[in-house]
Amino acid sequence: MASQGEVPQEILEDSKFVAINNEDPRFGPAAILLIGFSPEEVATTQEMLADMGGDFMTVLLATAEMMKGTLNEALNTSQPDLSEVEVVKGLSKICFLSGLTGEELMMLVRAFPEVGLSGIAFAAHVPKNSDKQMEQLVEEIMGDHERLSKPRQGAGEEQPA
Repeated sequence: MASQGEVPQEILEDSKFVAINNEDPRFGPAAILLIGFSPEEVATTQEMLADMGGDFMTVLLATAEMMKGTLNEALNTSQPDLSEVEVVKGLSKICFLSGLTGEELMMLVRAFPEVGLSGIAFAAHVPKNSDKQMEQLVEEIMGDHERLSKPRQGAGEEQPA
């Protein structure tokens, strides 16, 4: 996930990609869905949210069952005890953010590196991806993340995703 000004034109033209703007309204439940995070990274994320006043957000961990359903279904899952959740293995770190304004999304994305969490692909829950299958979304997001992470010709440094 990136703001429109940070995204290469070829990705903006991709019909699957939706740039986030500060003015974007809230959509979906107030939740954060973590894929590929270690238990320690989940705990760090929860602490970060609490420190930011974001403890109203439900933290969810991706399961194999969620991957077969839609993003909307995954974000509306109940996981009362995260320590008992059997997480899906072997996937890159992805963080789906839901129920936040564009400004809140960008603020949260910027907070992850500040607490030592990096290498994460971010995606927002938007109407366009709400009913897509999680497996398909993960594939699309990782493709976008890889393209955004490549240094631009002549830039010489990595671009944020």
